[in-house]
Parts: sequence; C-alpha cells; structure tokens
Amino acid sequence: MSKKIFGMALIALLLGIVVVNIIRDTRDNSEIKEAQDQFNSQAAEEIYAEEGLKEGQVPPDFELPSLDGKKIRLSDYKGKKVILNFWATWCPPCKAEMPHMQRFYETKAGSQNAEIIAVNLTYAERVSDKRSKVETFRNEYKLNFPILLDENGDAGNTYRPITIPTTYMIDTNGVIRKKIIGPMDEEIMERLVSEMD
Repeated sequence: MSKKIFGMALIALLLGIVVVNIIRDTRDNSEIKEAQDQFNSQAAEEIYAEEGLKEGQVPPDFELPSLDGKKIRLSDYKGKKVILNFWATWCPPCKAEMPHMQRFYETKAGSQNAEIIAVNLTYAERVSDKRSKVETFRNEYKLNFPILLDENGDAGNTYRPITIPTTYMIDTNGVIRKKIIGPMDEEIMERLVSEMD
C-alpha cells in the first residue's frame, strides 16, 4: 500500500513540475511580448535610428572586466557571431529578455558559432554595491554567458545605447549586421544569428 501511495505522490510531484514549467514558459513569453510591444512603435524607431553605431559599421574594440574577474575584449571573439547586449538589472525589458538569452546560449549558440556578451551598464545601476547587484541578478536568472561590467561608462559612452536593452548582432568578420533596440526572444536570436556569416 505504501508503494502505491509513494508512486501516486511521485506522479503528482512530476505533474506539478511540468505545470510549473509550462506556467513559467508562458509567463516568460508573455513578458517578452509585452516588452517588445513597448518598443515596436514607429516613433521609437525614428527617434533612436540615428543614435549610436549603425549596421554595416565595425564596432570599436573595448576591454572590460567580467563578473568573474577576467579582462575580456570584444576582439577576443573575432571569427564568432557575437550577440553584444547592453543592459541593466533594473530594466524590465532586460529582465524579460534574459531567460531567452540563457536558453539560446545553452541550446543554440555552440552549434551556430555564436557567443553572447552581455555588457552591464554598471555605472548606471541604481544601488551602491553595484557589482553585488549584478551578481545577484546573474544567480537569480542562472546566467552563464559572459557578463562584462562597464563600471566607468567606457563602452556605454562609445556605443551610446539610448534605451536598453540594445543589442548589436556582429558577424564573424566583426561587422554589425543588425542593431536591435528593445528585447528579443530566443526565436529572434536564432533567426538573426543564422542569417549572419
């Protein structure tokens, strides 16, 4: 009798896990859709089209410390397709985008010769212990792609992301192929990366 109860409890637990994952995925997708809708107006595209770097340009190289204490240069990734993302922990669209970036990184990046470099605009974080805030965010979202800390605004001032998230899709030759203002989902990332050389 106890084996039967244990088996039923195990089945109930597994069903609960499946339901929680379905709810989480649905919530993630609705959050990204809502965040995308905020940025899809024609007016926003016209306002920001002239700001920062443009498609077809070679982005300036930079060196920033990673959250893990390594010095990383953009040029370290020449020969790879790079998703260069500018973000902050307090940004709701960034929060909506991060689970999609992590899933892309885990499931598709390696097979598509792609890398994600997430530049946290640390100088713009709204807390005194900025590094700790970024570490907490990384742990909460279970992120394992490189997170760089722009503590002095060096990359931010060069790339001028007027709104965040802003992402530059850089091809294997080091040329910006697409600039995305606002959040992306996993499907968009996969499509844009597959379109690049």
